[in-house]
Amino acid sequence: MRVIVTGGAGFIGSVIARRLVAAGGEVFIVDNLSTGLKSNVAQGAELIVADVADPASLKQLPGGAFDAVIHMAAQSSGAIGQKNPYADMQTNVGATVLLSRWCLDRGVSRFLFPSSMNVYGHGTAEFVDEGAPTRPIGYYGASKLASENYLRLAADEGLKVTCFRIYNAYGAGQNLGNRYQGMISIYLAYLLDRVPVPVTGDLDRYRDFVHVDDIAAAFELALHRNGTPSHVYNIGVGRKVTVREVLRLLVEQMDFPADYPVEEQAGSAGDVFGSVANCSRAQNELGWTPRVALEPGLADMVAWAKQQPWPQQ
Repeated sequence: MRVIVTGGAGFIGSVIARRLVAAGGEVFIVDNLSTGLKSNVAQGAELIVADVADPASLKQLPGGAFDAVIHMAAQSSGAIGQKNPYADMQTNVGATVLLSRWCLDRGVSRFLFPSSMNVYGHGTAEFVDEGAPTRPIGYYGASKLASENYLRLAADEGLKVTCFRIYNAYGAGQNLGNRYQGMISIYLAYLLDRVPVPVTGDLDRYRDFVHVDDIAAAFELALHRNGTPSHVYNIGVGRKVTVREVLRLLVEQMDFPADYPVEEQAGSAGDVFGSVANCSRAQNELGWTPRVALEPGLADMVAWAKQQPWPQQ
C-alpha cells in the first residue's frame, strides 16, 4: 500500500505512519515541521518538508499512484485558533481543500481526515453521537467542521472520505514542549517543571481521553476498507473524566503530594465545558473498540516523559 501521511512528524500522524511502515506500506510523510519533529519520522518512510496549506507545495508531492492520503497536518490548538482565526482557516480548511482536489485530480481513491469533538460545541447530551447538532463555539472547531463539509462535496465527486471526530488524545510521544495543545501533555509538562499547574476554566469541566494507539487503530481499520458506510465517526472512549480527576491521576503517577499546587485561571471563549463520545457507530461499522484504559495509559505516558531530556522548549 502506497500512502501519503501529512503531519506524519507530529504526534498522532507519526504513530499512524510507523504502523503503516511496520505493515509493509510505502509511506511518504509531508510535514512543515512547525510543530512536528524529525525524530518522530518513521524509519523507512520518506520525509518531504512542505506546507500543504501552500498551493505551491503540491508540486513537491511524489509522482505515481497512491492508495490513500491520510491528512493529519493541522493547526490543533483551540487557543491559537481564537487568536488568529484567519491563519487557522488557511492551515486547516485551505490545506484540506487543496489535498482533496489533488486526490481527485490524481485518482487517489481514499482520504482519511482527523476532525474533532470541538465540532459539537457545548452539545445537548452527555454522550454525544454523530447525529448531534454541530455548532462549534471556537474557530478551531469551526475550521474542522468546514473541512468536513468540503470533504462531503469531494465525496460527491467520487473521493472516498472518512472523517474521525477525535476526542482528547494523549500518550507517549506527545509534544511536551508545546503548551498550546494536548490537555494531558500540557499539565504533565508543568509537573515536570515542578511548578504550579495553571488550569484555565473550571476544574469540574470534563473530557473523554482516548489513547493515541486506539486512534491509530481506527485509521488503520478504515484504510484497509474500500470505503466506510458513514462519513464521520466519533473516536473516544465513552468515559467522563473531570479535569480535577485527570490532575489527581497525573500527580499520583509523578509521586507528588496530593495537595500539589494548581492555579485556576479564567477559561477561554472557545473552550467546551464537557463532552463524552458515543462510539457505537465506529464499533458497529468498523469493528473498532478502544483498548487502552486511562490509568495504564497515563502510567505509560508518565514513565516515558520521565526519560525525556528536560526542560523542553
